[in-house]
Amino acid sequence: MGAQDKLVGCTNYCLEGVKDKKSIVASAIEVNVEKVLLLKPDIVFATSLTKPSVKDAMKNLGIKVIAFKSATSYDEICEQFILIGKYAGKEPLARKIVKSQKKRLDSLRLFIPKGKKPKIFFEIGAKPLFTAVPNTFMNDFITKAGGVNIATDITTGTITRENVLLKNPDAIVIVTMGIVGIEEKATWEKYTTLTATKNGKIFTVDPYKSCGPNPVTFVDVVEELITKLYK
Repeated sequence: MGAQDKLVGCTNYCLEGVKDKKSIVASAIEVNVEKVLLLKPDIVFATSLTKPSVKDAMKNLGIKVIAFKSATSYDEICEQFILIGKYAGKEPLARKIVKSQKKRLDSLRLFIPKGKKPKIFFEIGAKPLFTAVPNTFMNDFITKAGGVNIATDITTGTITRENVLLKNPDAIVIVTMGIVGIEEKATWEKYTTLTATKNGKIFTVDPYKSCGPNPVTFVDVVEELITKLYK
């Protein structure tokens, strides 16, 4: 939303911030409170992964901490984006971006064939095997791409390979980063009786966009899914 100049520090997972050479003060989980304090931020945006003790420590040092829970849907991603825009003095632009991306998302429905919805296994971890479950934004990737999540009966995300084979998905989407994603694709393709293998529908999608989406990158992933599922 054009507020890069207001960002003084970030995690090592924030690729845009790292690219812009912002100070790295945290990982996705751990925070170096001393480094944060040296940057003298007006606000720190924290997530559900940030330890309560760390958030309390920053608050006790006089730092304003805004904690975001993990979004459970695309709508929540948009709501959080607008709230960040508000704190960054960019709320009108944030709302404009959300409106345009929701319109873009609606337009993608035209490319989803009518008829039976494909059963999809959405793999987000390999050891142990981990998948997207209901009431998560990752489940929204599946439904908004016109698919059905095979893991609707799972609550924790952990699933066995045998369970996946029994559910026999029409497509397998892998978001695991690096060589692990390549290895997982090769492993699934060895199961030649699997419908996803027969369909040639075992593929990877951008892990960075998939695991930490904003209103724009979420729609990017849905568009990628639609392209790969129905081509």
